Amino acid sequence: MLETYFLYTVIFITAAFFAYIAQHGISAPQRMWARAFCFMSMFLPAALRYGIGKDYFTYYTIYELNFPHYMQRLEPGFVFIGRLCHAAGISPPEFIALISGITYALICFCVPRKHIFTIVVFFILSFLYLNSYNVSRQVLATAVLLYAFSQIYNDNRKKGFLLCIAASLIHYSSLIVIPVLILSIIKINTYLRVCLIAVFVFIGLNEQFLSMLISFAASINPRNAALSLLLVRTELNFGITFIILALPAILILLNAKKILKENNGNFILNANAIFLAVIGVGYIMTIVGRFIDALLFIPIFSIQILYTANKKYAKLYHLLLIICFGALFFRYIGHHAADAFDQTYGISPYRSVFGR
Repeated sequence: MLETYFLYTVIFITAAFFAYIAQHGISAPQRMWARAFCFMSMFLPAALRYGIGKDYFTYYTIYELNFPHYMQRLEPGFVFIGRLCHAAGISPPEFIALISGITYALICFCVPRKHIFTIVVFFILSFLYLNSYNVSRQVLATAVLLYAFSQIYNDNRKKGFLLCIAASLIHYSSLIVIPVLILSIIKINTYLRVCLIAVFVFIGLNEQFLSMLISFAASINPRNAALSLLLVRTELNFGITFIILALPAILILLNAKKILKENNGNFILNANAIFLAVIGVGYIMTIVGRFIDALLFIPIFSIQILYTANKKYAKLYHLLLIICFGALFFRYIGHHAADAFDQTYGISPYRSVFGR
């Protein structure tokens, strides 16, 4: 177990180190090589793992069967990638490694230089990196959304919208980005943003409305019908995880006046308000947890804007978030050890193809 903690700590420190050079390096070649090494530090452990993550053998088997038609629960975009790889003669382990490679390449090579250090740090600490071993399709889609968000923020809206569509074809949870994009372009003040969060949480308390939503989701994908069973769970989830995940968005809204002076500040503030609203519903409905993961690209991308807008407290914010997310990161490792009856589950203890 200690070896697993050590491995993931080394991955984090190495990736963060090269991401810092990629952002602050003196020359273009130095920054380019730093991005490449940052990518490799995340990719190699994922590519060389064996049986790590509950998706590993699931996708291994599905890929071997060449994505049969009865697997209706798989989105068409992901199936297209899989069948293309199958036609090219790529082995199942190589396919799993390829999916990881695409995910981390989007993080390391496609985000703007001024954001890469913060994004890499919190991509790992928010356990999106570790989740990429378990919910591969969703994290791949979230990485696409992160790239889309950066494009929309930098006024490349057409490209950003196309990327959002691509993400939705990889994992349907990405469809939640539609209301985010619609509402985030509306110019409203802070009081209305708070009201928006309250209304969203109130809707979350309405089981009839949620049942209607899940029925619509089931019409899109039959597997969502089973999720309706979770709608009866309305007890609050007082988990520290939700509080930590909400912390960046809370700090961003507290700095609303300064962020409004930044490029597309209203876009950032509204998007984070929506993220907080989803977090609020997550306290009430367990099922919303998957949507929180899908929207993690919002605070992860926005943290750097927070630092830029409030330079006076930027280091303090950074230290606070590193400590909180770091605690979350190590807690995640400890709580996702391999089950005694099923050694293919979890991300610890880590096993490679060389030690199987």
